[in-house]
Amino acid sequence: MSKVAIITGAGKGVGRALAKALYEDGYRLGLVTRAEADLASLVEELGASSERVIWRAGDAADEQLARELVDAVLAAFGQIDVLVNNAGMGKYGLLEELTVANYDEMMNSNMRSTFVYTYYAVPHMKQRGQGNIVNIASVAGVKGLPQESVYCATKFAQVGFGQALDQELRPFGIKVTNICPGGIRTHFAIGTGRTERDPRLGEFLDADDVVKAVRFVLEQSPKSRIMELLMRPMSEAH
Repeated sequence: MSKVAIITGAGKGVGRALAKALYEDGYRLGLVTRAEADLASLVEELGASSERVIWRAGDAADEQLARELVDAVLAAFGQIDVLVNNAGMGKYGLLEELTVANYDEMMNSNMRSTFVYTYYAVPHMKQRGQGNIVNIASVAGVKGLPQESVYCATKFAQVGFGQALDQELRPFGIKVTNICPGGIRTHFAIGTGRTERDPRLGEFLDADDVVKAVRFVLEQSPKSRIMELLMRPMSEAH
């Protein structure tokens, strides 16, 4: 029986690349992202008749949507082996340039989404005595960066959440990993701190670099777990 993975933020960037990679690896998938058109085009690209793909369009921070997708995946596939908390957004700027609304939007997208999907997936994983939870965090979750104060706050929260769950869930056979990349060449933060003409983009990590890291985590033997993986472009010194 093939494994089952839920991926949030699956419509673009790392999430889309990971969905394609795991589908190629034989996984059955539960996918969520905000834009329905992104998911529809992904499913069409996979060539899936939807027998191996269940998808929902909406805000990954929506508790009802999280519960609905988890329930739908369990009803269709009977199990959840992997949860990848990938949904997220960033808005960069000086503290006084940001707003409380910006704080709420980033915290909901980056941390609340991680919480709600983990919250509804964990009871099933506990019952089975196995599972992998992978948080696509950021170097901004382990190091404070200028003009990223709020983004760093959300990612530090996500990393701390994962570290705590590593200890809490290990006795139940569940592995929790924080993957913390530096800059990635995707749509991320374009228009909210980055521009498509940013000369640094060409030196950033590719989405496939992060996909390889996720695969490495998932390929560990049952007696091995990777709690944190920090990866940076060669162009970033620290």
